[in-house]
Amino acid sequence: MSDRIQSAGASHAEFMRAANDELAKFERHEREFRKKDRDERAKRLQLPVEKYDAEDWRVRKLSISSPLHRT
Repeated sequence: MSDRIQSAGASHAEFMRAANDELAKFERHEREFRKKDRDERAKRLQLPVEKYDAEDWRVRKLSISSPLHRT
């Protein structure tokens, strides 16, 4: 019976690894698509495209002169 449990654990681990690989591939394609779409819309509307650092892409830094800045 322990062989059966060990086999089930191994197949589950393989399934999870494959699922994570597929998810990572999908997320990479989604990021590329969104970047391309954003750049195309900005070009069509003649807007500057914002650049973000890889570590910083979720954070928009406000300048001090911004009306939304509170001290």
